[in-house]
Amino acid sequence: MEKRIILCVAVFFLFFTGCSRRYLEESADKEVYRIIDEKKKTVKAETLPDVAISITDRVNSETIVLELKDAIVRAVESNRTYKSMQEDVYMNILDLTYQRYLFGTRYSLGGNLNWNKGDGESVSGSVSFGLLRWLAAGTQITFDITKDFIRYLTGDKNTDIQTIISTDILQPLLRGAGRKIAQEDLVQAERNAIYEIRSFTRYRKSFSIDTAEKFLQLLLIRNRTENYKNNYESLKSTRERIEMLAQAGRIASFQVDQAKQNEYAAYQRWVNAENSYNSQLDSFKIFLGLPTESRLLLDEELLDHLVESGLSTAEFNVKEAIRNALSRRLDLLTDYDSVEDAKRGITIALDKLKPRVDLTASVSGSTDVESHPTFDFTDFSYGVGIEFDLPLDKLPDRNTYKKALINLNRAERNFENKRDTVILEVFQQYRNLEEYYQSYLIQKNSLALAERRIESTDLLLQAGRATTRDLLDAQEAYLSAKNDLASAVVNYIVSYLNFLYSTESLEVDANGVWEDNLYEKITKEDTQK
Repeated sequence: MEKRIILCVAVFFLFFTGCSRRYLEESADKEVYRIIDEKKKTVKAETLPDVAISITDRVNSETIVLELKDAIVRAVESNRTYKSMQEDVYMNILDLTYQRYLFGTRYSLGGNLNWNKGDGESVSGSVSFGLLRWLAAGTQITFDITKDFIRYLTGDKNTDIQTIISTDILQPLLRGAGRKIAQEDLVQAERNAIYEIRSFTRYRKSFSIDTAEKFLQLLLIRNRTENYKNNYESLKSTRERIEMLAQAGRIASFQVDQAKQNEYAAYQRWVNAENSYNSQLDSFKIFLGLPTESRLLLDEELLDHLVESGLSTAEFNVKEAIRNALSRRLDLLTDYDSVEDAKRGITIALDKLKPRVDLTASVSGSTDVESHPTFDFTDFSYGVGIEFDLPLDKLPDRNTYKKALINLNRAERNFENKRDTVILEVFQQYRNLEEYYQSYLIQKNSLALAERRIESTDLLLQAGRATTRDLLDAQEAYLSAKNDLASAVVNYIVSYLNFLYSTESLEVDANGVWEDNLYEKITKEDTQK
């Protein structure tokens, strides 16, 4: 009988447990899917408020005309990523102000007020003033003065006031003792501020190059668009002349079809280029922090001036450039200083392995309970002691020390790698500079050759000694040469800026524009370096 009862109870328990689990799962599903359906309705009905989507206040009716310098200045003022980088520097300096604050005198003022009712009714409270000061050697001094009071609202309605004053001193003797240990957080914060400023200084330089490159690439696309347009019109004129020659029986009619195909392809390239320019221009507006609805015109004469004026090769001593980069590169300086940080990290880790032994001293006193405030202290007490904590479990601190050793090895390797990378970068930028200048010379000669080729082929075609395909190929070569020459000029200028950046020779002013007349040299003085 007992076995049956136990068996029934077990079966009932298992059945109830299984049902309860299924019930919980089903109830959870039911509640979750109900919430999903509710939120879907909310999401479907959501819209941004009118103030967030209104563009009337954003659009400037005036057309903005930008030169390269204006673009750099505007980007520095309004680019969202640039502003975030500025804020990162600011927040890092805020961390430094906190570390400096810790080593200043810190004050506190507080208190409490209470109403009590029991055998009688009273109001009690206290007001405390304190200060805390950390000294450079790790000494901590605390001073506190407290005034307690109680006012009886019933009975004799007396007022009792007492003043308590205390001073405590704590001086680490082993762990945490010494200026280097006590001020480590402050020292690291000071160095982090330097690192952040170095990084932002490098960023400002690269940002000016990035802005210039975007500007010049836009001019390049605009220039290509104009070339594609002129090419289309030229091919259209060629096709009309070919038709006239075919009607006169001087050339075969299929050559008209060849001219038409090239004309259609040229028109398509013109349309594509126009669309690409508009898209890139809109992206550039966002980069400058302008609304995409604004009207923006770029100084297109700059690229024409650069192409017409020509380039002169920049003369550099690559060994001197590498020496300058190794001595002045801000990011390399930071990696070098990181080695020193890692060395201090070992010192801090070794300090944590020491036992904690602190010398404490205290002085406190109080006044008698009076009905009025008084500073007549009659009861002073003094104390001196030792507090210690023996590190019996050293495994966490041992691991910290071992990690500090590894971090030092990593910091040294990172510096060595960075140094080699800087040398390689300067070499590569120098090679790029030479390559782009040679490319410029090649494309300049290629354009002159393409111009002569068109003239001679056109004359040969009229004389019946060349075909339409010969003329079409000559026009295509001329178009490519014009585009490639403009690209070579832009590539050379950007490469020149990157070379200066890699050697830490590029300086920018408060507006982000290049100093030492570099802007004028590149844009106004026939790019003479």
